[in-house]
Amino acid sequence: MVIERGFSVLRDHVQSYDPIFQQAALGMALISLSGTFIKVNSALYDLLGHPPHELVFPAQLDITYQHMLSDLTKYGESLQSDLLTSGTIEQEIQHSTGRCLKITIHLAIIQDDDQKPSHYWAQFEDHTLLSDLESKLHSNEFVLHDIQNSYHQLLEKMQLAVLITKKGVIQYVNPAALRLVHAKDKSELLGTTTDTVVDASYHTTLSERRKNFYTHQTLSGVSYLINCLDGQQKLVDGFTLIIRYEGEPGAVGVFKDITEQRQKEEYMMQSEKLTMAGQLAAGIAHEIRNPLTSINGFMKLMRSSKRSTEAYFDIIESELKRIELIVNELLVLSKPQGKHISKPLNILPILDQVITLMKVQAALKNIEIRNDSPDSSQWILGEINQLKQVFINLLKNGMDAMESSGTIWVTVVSTDYEVQISVQDEGIGMTSEQIQRLGEPFFTTKDSGTGLGIMITQNIIHNHGGSIQIESIPEQGTTFTVKLPRISKPEDA
Repeated sequence: MVIERGFSVLRDHVQSYDPIFQQAALGMALISLSGTFIKVNSALYDLLGHPPHELVFPAQLDITYQHMLSDLTKYGESLQSDLLTSGTIEQEIQHSTGRCLKITIHLAIIQDDDQKPSHYWAQFEDHTLLSDLESKLHSNEFVLHDIQNSYHQLLEKMQLAVLITKKGVIQYVNPAALRLVHAKDKSELLGTTTDTVVDASYHTTLSERRKNFYTHQTLSGVSYLINCLDGQQKLVDGFTLIIRYEGEPGAVGVFKDITEQRQKEEYMMQSEKLTMAGQLAAGIAHEIRNPLTSINGFMKLMRSSKRSTEAYFDIIESELKRIELIVNELLVLSKPQGKHISKPLNILPILDQVITLMKVQAALKNIEIRNDSPDSSQWILGEINQLKQVFINLLKNGMDAMESSGTIWVTVVSTDYEVQISVQDEGIGMTSEQIQRLGEPFFTTKDSGTGLGIMITQNIIHNHGGSIQIESIPEQGTTFTVKLPRISKPEDA
């Protein structure tokens, strides 16, 4: 009976995650505690270089990757002995062709209904291409002009899209870049500007990057929406290195297509939004009921009063506007996410709207949210709904960490180059070990939670070219500081 129940739990768990499991861009596998493959998705078979017909013969993989499975089970046992449920391990795995792959494996221990380990969930992330490419590009940066033939051969064979530009004009593209934009020949791109490839909605981002390079001589990673030659649009992610090309300064841009990956991320973000909207529903209903009660009472007074009722109209109008604001902010959470199209935004009104919404739930827990922001506008490039979700997540995490009454401070400061938004709570805090693990799949400090909230928050901030810093003291509280690149005020603002 125990064995049958264990298989039932495993079957239910696999079925519940099956759509994500089968459609994921990352390689995934379910592994038994004894070190055998239970289930392997198509992405992992592609990564390892095995044909699809082997999907029905996972036992063959058990033999091929016996050493790796042994390492994973030993690592899983060490996690259990340390009372941990997940962790990350680096492995070098042999491709079916004999090539060595550099893989990061995220291992999570799945428990049955009795809270006993049932099996492992493993995600395989391939860093081989980017690792090899980055090391080769950095090592050859100062001698590229002497070995053009060699690095041209390297770039021609790369599976990632590579463009070399001078002052924004394309000088070189490799075959992968041609495939990315659906070009038939290099002549279709050479001599054109990057403005023609990058969509107009990202031209401000492109301009800010050029301005930042001329001022600080640095270029960070970036995401663009690009226009293919056949009219299609794709989202790409990449990085840029400054080199000398044919005796002059040039920029090597390396990009990969993340359109499908971003669509899956947007789906996860939308699912998290719907969950959050459900949790806020009770507080929203309570907050709307209060002004409705006031309106109803003043209507009765107006009917029975012989005096002037002008003041009553002002109060009723104020309460109706309050209801409208709450309902509008709730509707923002239910809107489906489209493509990430950045535009100039003043971050201060966004924070005001989020705080207004979250004060509903805060009041139910006797928590006060205080806002300390400058009077002048703070301009950034971003997508308003995604940024709202970031600060809703951070405020909600702060409230969940506080058992009773207290204060959450939202503070905004800025420098010439960035805007810093801090959310500081008076909750239970976290240890340095817990902070290090935030954002890992399945890791959460809450009694009930998925760990998706902080992972999605970090992903949104990364896609906006920013960073998030976490400082915490156990039993005293936690401060999340979001840093976003600052831009000058738009002329049409």
